Amino acid sequence: MTANKTLRTALMVSKNIILGGNLAALTMLKRPRDLVRYVGESLLLYRSVASRRGIPQRNVYEVLSREGQTVEQIILGNLSNGGSWLTTVPAYTMDIVSLCLICQLVKPRTIFEIGTLTGYTAFHFALNTPDDSRIVTLDLPKEGRLQPQLSTDYADDTGIDRHARARAYCFEETKAAKKIQTVFGDSATFDFAPYAGQIDFFFIDGAHSYEYVRSDTMNALRCCHRGSVIAWHDFGRVVVDGVARWVKEFGRTHDVYTVPGGSLAFTVLK
Repeated sequence: MTANKTLRTALMVSKNIILGGNLAALTMLKRPRDLVRYVGESLLLYRSVASRRGIPQRNVYEVLSREGQTVEQIILGNLSNGGSWLTTVPAYTMDIVSLCLICQLVKPRTIFEIGTLTGYTAFHFALNTPDDSRIVTLDLPKEGRLQPQLSTDYADDTGIDRHARARAYCFEETKAAKKIQTVFGDSATFDFAPYAGQIDFFFIDGAHSYEYVRSDTMNALRCCHRGSVIAWHDFGRVVVDGVARWVKEFGRTHDVYTVPGGSLAFTVLK
């Protein structure tokens, strides 16, 4: 990590601790990672409850459901593989439920995801879509450490290191695996041309810097069509503020929403 990036990260963390900390947070001073996570989630919750998120808050069924359409159930997959989003951070539960609801409501035939990691979201896309749906998920190369082509932040650098230690995908050896195709590369240089106009639901959860989220969105727009849904993960998380910066900028010209209490933002292309 460069000295400038280290300084920017330290300043952002200090600001967040001042804004999102409280007396109870002092008990975590000896656990700095937990403290940073706590204040980040506190600020996310505060902005959600106070409706200070920069874009409207709407549940996905309010925006995506058609007249008379109901969803009787969503499907949650194997929760014992260590990659579950049902953790001590409740916003992730709202996020995975919302993603499953998008699949159930839109019934996409083709999904493209940037950011595979454990395969948890790709697995849930497969579980909540029609039998003939196809999920394409873009992962980092398995061999060697990727040198990103665009600027990254501290969380991205940590994610690249985490990827190098990642185990097998959680969807392997499941019935859902036949619907999932894994491709590899840097999303900034990946060839999206074969998917132009073909994607019904595009999920962006790769690198979180402003530069990468913007680039990924531009590629998503080329891949999607009228009526397609684009969703971004980690909107409003202060430790990855590049997502919110870009999504709010995108929201000046598009109708973009974020789910209450979660970190998922989404739009329907018109």
